[in-house]
Amino acid sequence: MRTYDVVVIGGGPGGYVAAIYAAHQGLKTALISKPKDLGGTCLNRGCIPSKALISSAEICRTVTQDAQKHGIEITGPIKIHYDQLCQRKDQVIQTMQSGLKVTILSHGVELIDAYASFESPTRLKIQKETQTEMIDAKYFIIATGSEVATFPVIPFDHQQILSSTSLLELKELPKSLAVIGGGYIGCEIACMMRGLGVDVTIIEALDRIIKPVGISPSDQLTESFHKLGIRLELNKKVTGYEKQDKMIELKLENGQTVRAEKVLIAIGRKPFTEKLNLEKAGVYTNQRGFIQVDEAMRTNIPHIYAIGDVNGVFMLAHAASYQGKVAVDAIRNIHRPFNPDLVPQVIFTKPEIAVVGKLEGLKEVFPYSANGKAVASEKTFGTISVYYQPQTKRILGVEIVGEQATTMIAIATIYLTQELTLDTFDTTIFAHPTYAEAIVEPFEMVVDKQIHFPKKRKGK
Repeated sequence: MRTYDVVVIGGGPGGYVAAIYAAHQGLKTALISKPKDLGGTCLNRGCIPSKALISSAEICRTVTQDAQKHGIEITGPIKIHYDQLCQRKDQVIQTMQSGLKVTILSHGVELIDAYASFESPTRLKIQKETQTEMIDAKYFIIATGSEVATFPVIPFDHQQILSSTSLLELKELPKSLAVIGGGYIGCEIACMMRGLGVDVTIIEALDRIIKPVGISPSDQLTESFHKLGIRLELNKKVTGYEKQDKMIELKLENGQTVRAEKVLIAIGRKPFTEKLNLEKAGVYTNQRGFIQVDEAMRTNIPHIYAIGDVNGVFMLAHAASYQGKVAVDAIRNIHRPFNPDLVPQVIFTKPEIAVVGKLEGLKEVFPYSANGKAVASEKTFGTISVYYQPQTKRILGVEIVGEQATTMIAIATIYLTQELTLDTFDTTIFAHPTYAEAIVEPFEMVVDKQIHFPKKRKGK
């Protein structure tokens, strides 16, 4: 019987970070990852493969649409070898998996390729290909992530009716794609497919796409999608479907139909706890199946923790990674705060979108069109907005819509997390010309001290 201080179940960005961090603290740690799944959904079926294809789509868009703006003429048809794009995507996954395994082992974590299930609150059964064994631990961290939510109206067949996972496994580009769901996954994939020349329609039951992110980002992305040729069917629900001559005809509740060669269902994700036998551990879940945790990521069983998508607190990879540290510190009786408001949200669409903090109060807006790097690069679509409390000038949140937004949001996240003062930017030197220097302006506009944007008129 092997025993450990900490056993982490799940090898995704929450699990492996928690395991490495626990090992750093001198705790004897094991990480149990499903066979051939190290890195979890993020590395194998989500973040990384989708961004590999998004980067390919961006190159295609640059060649076919943007080059002419720079006086570069490309003659002849552009041919996309999608099978080669997919080979590159798969190689990216394999490279990162190999590097991740080396990294985990280098930190002294025991890596176990197996399926895990609870036998009791202190014991796990681990099932390998040829053997089963029991292991004990003082503490457990559940990091099993989430899986694609099903849509009862239209069941997956993973040939024409696809999940985000099966779409990323396609070897040929469809001529047309209908996306059910206008959240960040649906919009990212729609944008990627459109960049590769696919005819795309998004069907969203709400009155706007990416609605939870905010009105301004939604409006700007909607404007961009119209320019890109992505059709939006908003305030419409899918009520049924019919297969017709290798096409899928979706029936909407208003009597309208949408035809496409492939359909992507992107309506959300649900926690993955299958075969964990949580009842044997005594761990509670809520009505939606998420494991209930407190602010330290502790479940109702004091020595069992749950991090990442499986607890539903904030379903993003980087949130899971941070929660892993929160849980390990709690094991060591150290309080590490986790504030969901300070988790940056990033969407890799065209344009990129990133937000952090609370988008409330008054706001100052700086347009990309006033940034030298953006003008020089023909990337002037977008804005940087700072939300603040008018009496105290305290910054509450930041939203960025535009080129490199997903990178620049880190500056705002550091500002909010460290509770810095507005004069921080006045004493920080930003390189010129860069997109990053633009983030200074709306912060300084709060106190009407901006340099590269007109001064407010009196009474404004």
